[in-house]
Amino acid sequence: MKASGRKANCLELFCGAGGLGLGLEQAGFQIAYANDIDVDSCETYRANHPKTELDCRDIHDLDFKALARKFFPEGLDLLAGGPPCQGFSTVGSKRERDPRNNLFYEYLRAVYELQARFILFENVSGFQRLYEGRAFEALTGELRSLGYSFCWGVLDAFDFGLPQRRLRSIIVGWRKDSAAVELPTPSAKGKRLSLMDAIGDLPPLEAGEASSQYLCAPQNEYQMNLRKGSQELTEHSSSQYGKKMREILRRIPPGGSVKDLPLRLRPKSYFANTYARLLPDQPSPTITRNFSTPSSSRCVHPFQNRALTTREGARLQGFPDSYRFVGSKTSKNLQIGNAVPPVLGRKVGEQIAQALSQGKQRAPRLPLKTPGALEARGDSF
Repeated sequence: MKASGRKANCLELFCGAGGLGLGLEQAGFQIAYANDIDVDSCETYRANHPKTELDCRDIHDLDFKALARKFFPEGLDLLAGGPPCQGFSTVGSKRERDPRNNLFYEYLRAVYELQARFILFENVSGFQRLYEGRAFEALTGELRSLGYSFCWGVLDAFDFGLPQRRLRSIIVGWRKDSAAVELPTPSAKGKRLSLMDAIGDLPPLEAGEASSQYLCAPQNEYQMNLRKGSQELTEHSSSQYGKKMREILRRIPPGGSVKDLPLRLRPKSYFANTYARLLPDQPSPTITRNFSTPSSSRCVHPFQNRALTTREGARLQGFPDSYRFVGSKTSKNLQIGNAVPPVLGRKVGEQIAQALSQGKQRAPRLPLKTPGALEARGDSF
């Protein structure tokens, strides 16, 4: 896929471990520049996207106009990314003064300064309702003020071949000189995958064990695709548990949770979806950064008395087995749990690529004016 005789380019913000970027690359985009502030995420991204110029500076320090001149002299085709979900998530407390929410306005600043042909914004499923819809209205209002049209929706990665229920808000904007974009729709013929479809070829583990050998040959197309380029199994190790935790894990019945435990084993306080055993023939529920911590999430293996391993979490997110994660186990799980599934990046990217390939005549850059939401906050450029 090319734009004006060259490969379509992309600038990615809040790139994290690179799930969205991997999907966009699979859709044909060249990610020339990416930014994130987390050190381990940056090292993971660098290890798997060696051709991308990776910048780990604070986004507040970035001069987007200078970046455009340096990396995109012929114009930027796609600005992609979304502020970290922790400040916006519908899970837990919603604190409007959370400093991470300021990153939202940095994204708006990037939209304003870069004037890309296409904009891809992704965030948690509840983004449209956040703060009574004010965040959604701020973003879409600025897109309109800068001359963009847009489409939006909430997509479930399960509908596009991921063995996990994972909802993400997607907003795609396009300049008036570009063709319109439609969000992808699930194929009626698409196979719906279960948790064991994703991890059934990985060897069983006892608490504290690890393995670098696959259990068997790939059992389906999903496993086959994720094992391409991987000669050895990595990141497949179980945590060690104390005596009480081992008994708790043994006592959780198929599909059961903390509520099925004897009273003497139940913690004094708990959430209903913790210490829960996953169902083998169903998609995984949405995994979080705590997918290896039974006391914090629904993550107990369907048949084995342990939580999911880092590799199993990566499989459920759609990362190839050859994808290298950098950092401690806690950091790796955080990167995986916060990632955009590559399949969503690919499916949305393909829709943008299709619009880009229609090759509308490039118009003069839109006149710059300070976006209203930024103006109201007193931000200056």
